[in-house]
Amino acid sequence: MKNLSKERQDAILKILHFIQDGGDFSTAKKMFEKEFDQVDVAEITAAERELIAQGLDPRQIQYLCNVHADVFKGSIKENDENPDFLIPGHPVYTIKQENVVIKSLIEDYLLPNLKKWEETNYDSTLDKIKHALADLATLDKHYARKEVSLFPLMNKYDITAPPQVMWGVDDEIRGYIRNAQNAVDEIPANKDKIKDTIEKASHEVLEMIFKEEKIMIPMIDEVATPEDWYNVKQEETQIGYTLINPPMNWKPDLPKRAERPISVNNLRSFFINFKEGALNLEQLSAILDLLPFALTFIDENDKVAYFGGGANIYPHSKNAIGNSVFSCHTATSRPLIEKIFNDFHTGKRDEIEYWFTPKKMGKTLYLRYYAVRDEEGKYLGCLEVAEDITKIKQLTGEKKSL
Repeated sequence: MKNLSKERQDAILKILHFIQDGGDFSTAKKMFEKEFDQVDVAEITAAERELIAQGLDPRQIQYLCNVHADVFKGSIKENDENPDFLIPGHPVYTIKQENVVIKSLIEDYLLPNLKKWEETNYDSTLDKIKHALADLATLDKHYARKEVSLFPLMNKYDITAPPQVMWGVDDEIRGYIRNAQNAVDEIPANKDKIKDTIEKASHEVLEMIFKEEKIMIPMIDEVATPEDWYNVKQEETQIGYTLINPPMNWKPDLPKRAERPISVNNLRSFFINFKEGALNLEQLSAILDLLPFALTFIDENDKVAYFGGGANIYPHSKNAIGNSVFSCHTATSRPLIEKIFNDFHTGKRDEIEYWFTPKKMGKTLYLRYYAVRDEEGKYLGCLEVAEDITKIKQLTGEKKSL
């Protein structure tokens, strides 16, 4: 990260404190213009990170996020764009391509049809609005890719505050779109409610486009390696895309590794002895990849250490390995995750289980968390086992033959 002037940071922090304490937008804007001509993205996010360090709940910061963006909008220093971002298939190219379509959907179709419907009250126009909102709701995939791959990448390089804030705002936007969809489905139609919910959702989506392209992407560009971006690219298909066709293949020029590649013979010759028997690395890897669940191991320091298993329950990112497990969750769910790990560390619990049916997935998930301990009871980490039990729940009678 860049070395930031303490005087400039203190000035930005003063403005953010003013906003946090209920100060009005116009005064905050004047305070900024008095102190600055331009501001670097890293300076804004470092100040937000300091607010969190001072005890401000990330969930509170997300409410201030739009005000922060509005205050600094137009004054954020434009850096030369990474030429790789202009290559079709690069993850950033794909994000921006989706944003162009999303912005056009709102400005050229959804909002004009909303205005037309207010004037004419035609059912056919309201149907167009419903279809546009259904399309807009698919930006869940755009946000999910960001949350699964880009946020872990930011946390990997200790850019921790922006992901906490942005993830919460993403969830709010999903809620605003659902509110708009519910409003247009109500009978009789409430024009004021429809107008307010659609305009709110549209405004927030457009604001997020600005934050992604002017704040998030430049921050990641300062630290990410070609290998980091290649990991992001490989993980895209776990989730899919929003309103665009699958993009072209893309692969960076990666530096050649100096170490000798591991051959099949190496894997077969290296054995691990267990209490009952032994397996070579090839066998062990094949067995783990065959298991009908998804495995995640978090080490004794609460760092993500391993993803495995043969089931794809939740999308995940290689960039999350080495990160704190708490950074992989929203601010809303973090208290529960912290309670689980605190209970495991203190020995209060050794196993926790949950089962539920997420609406978007349409299948029943069974999650088990196990405290892993050595023979003396020392805590070694946590094993998460995630399983799709939809088919198991439907089993009846017996099966004893081929």
